[in-house]
Amino acid sequence: MAISGLGLLQQLRNAVARAVDAVTNALIFILLEHGKIHEGKAFYAHYESEAPLPTNAGEETAIGFKTPALPTRIHMVIDVRADDESVWELREDPAIGLNNHTTVPEPLNRFRDSLNTSGMTGNVTIPVANHVSFYNVIDAGVASLAGGTILEHETLAIAGGPPFGGVGNSEARGMREWILKAETEYVIIITSSTANNTVHEIALHWYETVHKNE
Repeated sequence: MAISGLGLLQQLRNAVARAVDAVTNALIFILLEHGKIHEGKAFYAHYESEAPLPTNAGEETAIGFKTPALPTRIHMVIDVRADDESVWELREDPAIGLNNHTTVPEPLNRFRDSLNTSGMTGNVTIPVANHVSFYNVIDAGVASLAGGTILEHETLAIAGGPPFGGVGNSEARGMREWILKAETEYVIIITSSTANNTVHEIALHWYETVHKNE
């Protein structure tokens, strides 16, 4: 299929050359975010609300983290879901009480044989790289996940009906990606809107780049 010069540039501007075809000697391109998986610089973290589940309106669960210093940049998209009416938010530089969480897991590298680790840290007094913070209902109540700049605020379900999935999803990376500030705390919060046992899910998908001019 013939592609005009402009069309080719539009397709290649977000792609990187990864190999040369053995038969035609043509360059083989893949999308930038796919390339970051091959480089071992793409990561994943997932949290599903655990006991005690949110049972009252206003109860929260969350994932929090602090981004690394320059020149590293975090490019992130977020998946969020709930099985009853809830609201989700992405907050930048909130007033989080440090060390108020049960678990600080390590993100998963999407290239499973890679030894690379993420530059992200949890919301702790003494940060350790390659961690994020999970907040269950009790943790979130103690940590007081408030303040900062609200970057996203969306309803996950209306009157107990669908849709339950968030629209900030990884299937639409081009328009939903956030390039986050360096050395800044963030928190993704799901807040229940009903007095029911509600399951919250948060999934973070990101890759890390080094900007040499910063």
